[in-house]
Amino acid sequence: MKKAGRWIGNFLLLAGVCLLVWQFTGTKRTENVREQQLDAFANLKAEAEVQTKKTEADGIPKQTQETALGKEVQEKELGDLIGVLSIPQIDIQAPVSYGATPEILDSGFGAIPSEYEPGVQDGSYAIAGHQSHVFGQFFNRLDELKEGSRFNFETVAETQTYEVYETKIVFPEEVEAIAEEPGIAKLSLVTCYPHNSNKHRLIVMAKRVDK
Repeated sequence: MKKAGRWIGNFLLLAGVCLLVWQFTGTKRTENVREQQLDAFANLKAEAEVQTKKTEADGIPKQTQETALGKEVQEKELGDLIGVLSIPQIDIQAPVSYGATPEILDSGFGAIPSEYEPGVQDGSYAIAGHQSHVFGQFFNRLDELKEGSRFNFETVAETQTYEVYETKIVFPEEVEAIAEEPGIAKLSLVTCYPHNSNKHRLIVMAKRVDK
């Protein structure tokens, strides 16, 4: 009986060590992917700045440049990098990819496809992420954001600042919660709720403000 107890104890100890190693390895892998994506986005932004300077030198009107940029956004494919989400209050600085497929959300944040670009007045944009995940932080602490909390979303063209004005817990089918609202440029952060459950959605709604 004692021998069986020792065997079970040793097995549980080994399983715990293996779990820690697996989690550590996965976390490092996620961090490496995130760093690579951040570097790739920095390169995209540098290329966009060069292109902007070139078009300005060629005398192309700013409105024409913005139209071209909007077309470029609409033509993006699933998985393309579109920005960096920075929320210092909950220790988030992570790239955002276009699309909210399971594959994209398994490794980071994804922008839900929309007819609007981020930061457009009277428009709505939404970024989704996991509430809890074995690797990385993702949106684990999203519920800590309160009314008045501010965060940034950096695109290749600019850095946008948003201020939280409302938080809701809704059913997955209540998609009207992320719909556009008159008079503001809306950005919603969306995740499952509560932890380890997909029964509801936690939606943090924010409006674009001046820095």
